[in-house]
Amino acid sequence: MSSNQHKKSLKIHLAQLNFTVGDIDGNAHKIIDEYLKANANNCDLVIFSEMAICGYPCEDLWLKEYFIKKCQEKIIDILSITKGHKCAILLGAPFFEFERKKSVLRNSAMLLEDGEIKQIISKKSLPNYGVFDENRYFKPSSHITNFEFRGFDIVVLVCEDLWDERNLMLLREQAFDFIVSINASPFNSGKCQQRLDLATKYSQDLEKPLIYVNQVGGQDSLIFDGASFVMNKQAQVVLQMPNFVEDYAQIEVSKDLKIDVLKNFDCQNQNIFIEQSLEQFYCASVLGLRDYVKKNNFKKVLIGMSGGIDSALVATIAVDALGSEGVALYALPTKFNSTTSLVDAKACAENLNIELKTIEIEEVFQTTLAQINKSENLSQLAQENLQSRIRGNVLMAISNSTNWLLISTGNKSEMACGYATLYGDMNGAFNPIKDFYKTQIYELAKFRNQNLCKISSFNHLNLIPQNIIFKEPSAELRYNQKDSDSLPEYEILDKILFLLIEKQNSIDEVVNAGFDFGLVNRVAKLIYQSEYKRKQSVLGVKVSVLAFDKERRYPLTNKFML
Repeated sequence: MSSNQHKKSLKIHLAQLNFTVGDIDGNAHKIIDEYLKANANNCDLVIFSEMAICGYPCEDLWLKEYFIKKCQEKIIDILSITKGHKCAILLGAPFFEFERKKSVLRNSAMLLEDGEIKQIISKKSLPNYGVFDENRYFKPSSHITNFEFRGFDIVVLVCEDLWDERNLMLLREQAFDFIVSINASPFNSGKCQQRLDLATKYSQDLEKPLIYVNQVGGQDSLIFDGASFVMNKQAQVVLQMPNFVEDYAQIEVSKDLKIDVLKNFDCQNQNIFIEQSLEQFYCASVLGLRDYVKKNNFKKVLIGMSGGIDSALVATIAVDALGSEGVALYALPTKFNSTTSLVDAKACAENLNIELKTIEIEEVFQTTLAQINKSENLSQLAQENLQSRIRGNVLMAISNSTNWLLISTGNKSEMACGYATLYGDMNGAFNPIKDFYKTQIYELAKFRNQNLCKISSFNHLNLIPQNIIFKEPSAELRYNQKDSDSLPEYEILDKILFLLIEKQNSIDEVVNAGFDFGLVNRVAKLIYQSEYKRKQSVLGVKVSVLAFDKERRYPLTNKFML
């Protein structure tokens, strides 16, 4: 069907899919499968997310010309599928364009119709903050583009274009019917409401409908939550797609810009804009771990179980992500580990339907200590950390032998203060709780005990024993050790950490918020003295507005402390 053939309405298919960075063939198969579904349902247009063909973010893969060429070749294959069919495709892709006799790379949206590329719309506003670094790879478009499609004038915004309010001013000067926003917008606390607020501002100001399509899935530390939606010209959400799962929806837009949501498919219509942070945080951790394991072709993970809250929660997340058969649990006690902790660890493992294997390391510890003490007299702290390093060594040996992925269990409070052992409990390949403060760990454990995770592979409640939740936390590297021996109480510590890290407050600003100067100064020193540890820590799921992996970049050698 020709694009200049006017219609009284457009039937549009929204594809919320989980793409994998670099899997160009696999992504193309997903796009084609969804296109054929849309075409069979007599749709005019199917909309995919930003960089659907190659996944997002590709980082320095975008600097390789042969990578871009492969993307473009695959788009030609997709084009051939559209030949002679009614339905057109709007998808995100990298695109080389000549500008002043020079080839530049754009972050683009392409309209594919009847075997041809009919339109190429490029991103105008490139994000270069937080986890984004698009100025390194792309050149921005100089304008916002609208195009005619079957009697409708459509504006296409590519992700950050919606967040740049200068574009709203430009759109006030343009005549068009509705906005399509294609996105690879990662999740963090409050993000759903921020998107809604932005879309509402555009829709109310311009009195136009807005279609928002976002990708879903985990990509290293980033989690894309989907949560695609459609807003009518009165700025009312008429369609809300689910978060953290793949899904599709179909709508019909009439010439008077009325939007009808079609009900011939299984789409959960839920209000995820009501901030439900614990549920969203938990789902993000499950999805992040699941996709990291599966997209990197691992079959199973292993976790060291101490009988503490962190390892219990990580084990529960892992079973929700991979099922009991995808998780192996090991206890590695010394004489300092209490019988109660081992009982708690076994109880949690039984609840998760996993056999907890025990490997005693006391003899290894004493032998190693005796050998070292022949020439060096180890301090008490070094002896404590030696136990952790032996555990890390054993777990890595098992990982090496089985090709199971070792999962780390440190939380954000520990990472911030350096309360973790390099080459010991920091060993591993991925950490689903790295961006959660200790107080949030307890909240998530209580939440999961009382609630099922909607994307879980294990639908049982009360998995984490109450004694694990209520006992005083301890590393158990010496007799009667408690976390509070080395750190302030977590209820106070986490509030200070949040102000120093997420809010980037100075010491004086935190003190003025009501905290003791000596305590704040002590915590700040712990943060800055531990930067070298964080640089060597494993990748973890990002859920906050400022995570340690990509967003917080400090020099290791640094004499300035806020």
